[in-house]
Amino acid sequence: GTWKDLTDNVNSMANNLTGQVRNIALVTTAVAKGDLSKKIDVDARGEILELKTTINTMVDQLSAFADEVTRVAREVGTEGRLGG
Repeated sequence: GTWKDLTDNVNSMANNLTGQVRNIALVTTAVAKGDLSKKIDVDARGEILELKTTINTMVDQLSAFADEVTRVAREVGTEGRLGG
């Protein structure tokens, strides 16, 4: 009846939120360990979507920064100076 439908809906929402939080935790844990290859890929709306977008942007920016640091380190390492 109505009570079962209500509890089923609440359980579904809770499971959805749990999945979103687990995916966010997986990605942020990977970033904390230096793995910038992961992105949050769960469907999200509202505040969770904002969090997803912010974290994915952060991962992209950290990855670009790491690539630039690697490039500069190679340039300094091979030429002994920076800037050619």
